Amino acid sequence: MRSTYAVVWREGAGPLARGRLELLSFGLRLDGVAGSTHVRRAIPYDELAAVRIGRSNGDRLNGHPSLVIDRVEGEPIVLASVALQGAVAELADHLAGRVVA
Repeated sequence: MRSTYAVVWREGAGPLARGRLELLSFGLRLDGVAGSTHVRRAIPYDELAAVRIGRSNGDRLNGHPSLVIDRVEGEPIVLASVALQGAVAELADHLAGRVVA
């Protein structure tokens, strides 16, 4: 499994951000730009409430299926891979095993 992915994401109803997702030992980190603002989010695995592949129009980013990450607290994060086919499914598999029951 890769540890870094080129992604686009949206946190709740916020602006679309572009950057990278890193899988770390404690959780995941999103690092990129939304408009002209630098955005960085660290999300520990124990804050994941649910992970699913979003296929509905409301869940898609740029028309592509996305990964919907629901957190124990905070807005959901919806993200899509920029370059790699299958990356959303790969990330979903990896993160699903770390969801707090």
